[in-house]
Amino acid sequence: GKILSYAKQQVVAFRERVGVTVCVFKIGVTASPTHRFKLYWEKNFQTMWIIFMGNDLGLVNMLEAALISEFSQCTGCRNMANTGGEGGLNRQVRPHPPYFVYVTGGRRTNQNVLGR
Repeated sequence: GKILSYAKQQVVAFRERVGVTVCVFKIGVTASPTHRFKLYWEKNFQTMWIIFMGNDLGLVNMLEAALISEFSQCTGCRNMANTGGEGGLNRQVRPHPPYFVYVTGGRRTNQNVLGR
């Protein structure tokens, strides 16, 4: 419960920092935050916060799914409802831990529409 509560607070703080009414964001998991953020940067996302790091893939996937369930209906969320835990970390040959749960995003403007 404490991990989920902390993670929710971090997503709320991220959205408030960017500006709730103009924030576009996505929640995800990765084993390589730097590489993952480079891919988002190419889609005009401006920042990424790591909100959890752990070695238990099941816990990381469950945390991602819980956060998506909580925030998928919020304005600006780029995650589809009822998703999470099905991504690239579940390949037959998966990367080694640690695994990271993150929120990434930025400000939506008329000139800058962040991709999905």
